[in-house]
Amino acid sequence: MALLSYTQFLKESRNYNVTFTPNDLMLEGGAYGHLNHPFEDMDLTMQDFRNMLSTTINGSFEPNHFIQEKTDGQNIMISWKGGKLVAARNKGHLKNAGENALNAEGVSQMFAGRGDIEIAFSAAIRDLEKAIGALSEKDKNDLFANGKKFASVEVITPITQNVIPYGQNILVFHGTKEFDASGEAIGEDKSEGGKLGKLIKDANAAAQEMFFVRGPQDIKTLPFPNTEKRAGYYNQKLDTIIASANLKPTSTLGDYVGEMGKNILLEIATADNIEIPVQFLGNLVKRLFFEDKSYTVAQIKKDLGPMTSQWFFDIEKTKGKELRKRVINPVEILFLELGAEFMKNVTAFLTVNPTEAAIKMRDEIETAIDTISTTGGEDNVKKLKMELERIVAAGGLENIVPSEGVTFVYNGKLYKYTGLFAPINQIKGMLTYSK
Repeated sequence: MALLSYTQFLKESRNYNVTFTPNDLMLEGGAYGHLNHPFEDMDLTMQDFRNMLSTTINGSFEPNHFIQEKTDGQNIMISWKGGKLVAARNKGHLKNAGENALNAEGVSQMFAGRGDIEIAFSAAIRDLEKAIGALSEKDKNDLFANGKKFASVEVITPITQNVIPYGQNILVFHGTKEFDASGEAIGEDKSEGGKLGKLIKDANAAAQEMFFVRGPQDIKTLPFPNTEKRAGYYNQKLDTIIASANLKPTSTLGDYVGEMGKNILLEIATADNIEIPVQFLGNLVKRLFFEDKSYTVAQIKKDLGPMTSQWFFDIEKTKGKELRKRVINPVEILFLELGAEFMKNVTAFLTVNPTEAAIKMRDEIETAIDTISTTGGEDNVKKLKMELERIVAAGGLENIVPSEGVTFVYNGKLYKYTGLFAPINQIKGMLTYSK
């Protein structure tokens, strides 16, 4: 099954307003957990989305938004406990103030036999121990509370490059999280990433044996070119989403998913000559589109009877994932495109040479696309087509920037824009894991 090249695909798409089925969202690594895109938070309202659009398009992020570059490295959480550096890669390491957290030797053992990954993490832990060890006891206790608080660190080096070619060995702090005895996060302070980097710099401990240790890259934002026109464009997209589900400004993303899910389920039922009793529709939507299994199999059989319940179970099993993606698709496209355009308006990235890095990324991804389209199996070709549609929706490869994205705080919660990074990463991953 052959696929068009990227250039041919772009020509045949004719415009950027294509429809696609988004792939599974990528999870952040290590103990840090998953960081939400705006289109993943079911509690955000349509007015929240409107505010995000305005802030992004007008470049009006303020210091309390903590807008910073999201880095494409390997994550690890570190703390200072009992006079030494400890590290966490899973929840078990975070429990009871890092009681079972790893020391430097434990980190090396965890990654033993993994080549460059082992080299990078082993060197990173040694360099972090020296850098943080140079701080005063008061600063270490304020930042880490003897293992109750952990800092998120991104390990970045050319030998373990993922997608972004940074061209340097750096360890980047992204703030701290506080954990309770069970290892659950109970607080987060984004400002402490910058504070930790500054303290290390002031202690002349930033330049270590392999890595340069630093705080996050703060992003300076400017209004989009043609601000008024772009605001109209994105607000019209949001208006279409709101109108499609008959929502209000106070309606949440969860309300949108519920309403669209109901419409889709009824549409399928009508096509299949199935009648869903109205009193059970809400519970079915909750189970299918929110994956809430509190509406049990036994109860569904009792409420719907054998024929209709079996129809629903077949839909859930064979089409559930596809339908959930279909519902969120318009909202994801909106923020995918917004994020890509926003990042194209940013210049202060961590890469040593942003222009060369962007060119290299485009060359690599075009090679990957050509390879998969000519030698990949049917499943990979189908997946590639889907990722190309995502790229087109975000403006095409011309919008590549040498960054994974940006993070920002909105109403006390942390979100991310990733633009083209997500589909590019998926395509490169297809090539890597097919070898």
